[in-house]
Amino acid sequence: MKISVFYDHILQAAEQTGKEIPFLLQEAKDSGIDAVEINMTYLNEHEETYGLLKEAQLDVSCVYEFYEMDSKDETRRAQCHVDTAKKAGAGKILVVPGFFKEETKDYVACIHDYDKTAAFLEQNEKALRMVQGMTDIAAMAKKQGIQVAIEDFDNIDSPIACVNGMKWFMRKIPDLWITFDTGNFIIHKEDIFTAWEELKDRVIHVHCKDRGAESVAVGDGYIPMKEMLARVVESGYEGYFAIEHFDAPDQEKCIQRSAAFLRDNFQ
Repeated sequence: MKISVFYDHILQAAEQTGKEIPFLLQEAKDSGIDAVEINMTYLNEHEETYGLLKEAQLDVSCVYEFYEMDSKDETRRAQCHVDTAKKAGAGKILVVPGFFKEETKDYVACIHDYDKTAAFLEQNEKALRMVQGMTDIAAMAKKQGIQVAIEDFDNIDSPIACVNGMKWFMRKIPDLWITFDTGNFIIHKEDIFTAWEELKDRVIHVHCKDRGAESVAVGDGYIPMKEMLARVVESGYEGYFAIEHFDAPDQEKCIQRSAAFLRDNFQ
């Protein structure tokens, strides 16, 4: 099992504890973590991060970024995203393409039926602009040997927060892949095991997110993480398992607990 952690968690742990980033990166490495997942804009604004990761012998599993493809031409940022991933040695990027707003209520009403979901999205200009934007970035990335993924993003305004929304985008864009987030299908009360079976053939990255009253370590919440990740492993998935718990009250402790859960159960 290859384990990754969001670099944002390392930064927040530094803020919470006062410990230096190199110390926390080495601590992550020592706990069995192999790589970090990092934001494109942050990495470009803090190029010293490359050296910090190299010193800790940590790779970059994925570079993520938020876009407004629903309303803007994001071509230049998309090319920068691909170039940044190439420089970082990451084989994949995660794209959050944009959001609905006034459409959300009508969209949510149809998401549990694929035909209704597809019919809605086919007639929605924002969704079609997102398709074009992601088609373009997928083509850019393919030339560099990089894969582009979307995830079941945990925002009710996201058109990809549900299985059928993701399936529609997959069918529109053959070179688009999936980051499977274990903690986000609950947003629309979808079963994660069913979601996995529906989407597993296009999954290239996994976010290990548990849920609780607050952000919790992997294995400490109410998502059936052990059973879910066992299903993922049994399916033959060999990519990264990225630890995710944004805004955890004790990031350093949560990173250690999450890494131990993954290591003890699956390595």
